Amino acid sequence: MPILEFGGKTPKIDSEAFVSLQATVVGDVEIGPKASVWPGAVIRGDHASVRIGESSCIQDSVVIHAHTEDNPTIIGTQTVIGTASVVHGVYVGDTANIGEGCVLFDGATLGEGVMLAPGSIVPANVVIPPRSLNSGAPATQMRELSREEVEKQSIRADTIAHVFQKLKQWQRTT
Repeated sequence: MPILEFGGKTPKIDSEAFVSLQATVVGDVEIGPKASVWPGAVIRGDHASVRIGESSCIQDSVVIHAHTEDNPTIIGTQTVIGTASVVHGVYVGDTANIGEGCVLFDGATLGEGVMLAPGSIVPANVVIPPRSLNSGAPATQMRELSREEVEKQSIRADTIAHVFQKLKQWQRTT
């Protein structure tokens, strides 16, 4: 896996995290314990920092970047970023579930427990309230999520983290 220094900063990847051999991680990036980064993902902390919380899942072909130092990318714990999503300079709260193919622009804030439907676009500087289901281009709130729905998102993130701990062990032996 390409883990590359940039501007004097080298990615910090927790020993319990899984990063696919086919992922690229560059510069000022921190990946927390039990987080997983799947094949084809690109995480670039070249212009600003990127922080990925514990047990979060960055799926295949996701691009995470930050354009300016005043908009770092921060992804909370137990958050899932779906395949082929693009995340630029945003804050994503704990237990969020970002569907496949979403695009999140600079300065957006997604609260804790947010669910974003596949293909949604979140414009720059938009704030999406916690525990809400959002969809569309631009993303708009469809409804509030129940406590049970948010808990299911957390369980899903824990399940993914467990699976990728096993994959990490397999990757070391091949």
